[in-house]
Amino acid sequence: MLYQQSTAYAIEALGYLATLAPSESIKARTLAQTLDIPEPFLAKVLSQLVRKRFVSSTKGPNGGFALAVDPGSVTLYRIMAATDSLAALEDECVMGLHSCTSAAPCAFHESWMKFKERVVEQAQSLTILDISKIVTAKLQLSNK
Repeated sequence: MLYQQSTAYAIEALGYLATLAPSESIKARTLAQTLDIPEPFLAKVLSQLVRKRFVSSTKGPNGGFALAVDPGSVTLYRIMAATDSLAALEDECVMGLHSCTSAAPCAFHESWMKFKERVVEQAQSLTILDISKIVTAKLQLSNK
């Protein structure tokens, strides 16, 4: 996997929050059930997203979580950067070597560099709005 599980949950949660009306919020428990994510893990992810100002949080019986950014302007790359998941994509060797550079490459270095470039390009172009469409389609398939 190119990023941490917490980042995958963050991406999915942000995608779902983008499907809500601007004035609408959702409880962590409901969101966890909807996305089939362990609630304690999702609560930590949501707290991180609140600290990074991607998500707003309202306490109380009518409270919950809501998207705090324009879903069309925040990219997957920005989410990955905010959740510390870029190291595996940008810095780490695909073979797990401590040192892998153009001067001292591993067997996959050349191919991996080309692959990473394409992945970074995609991550820099996909937005939360795009992700919301994927999450919607996934939920529709799972409800059939």
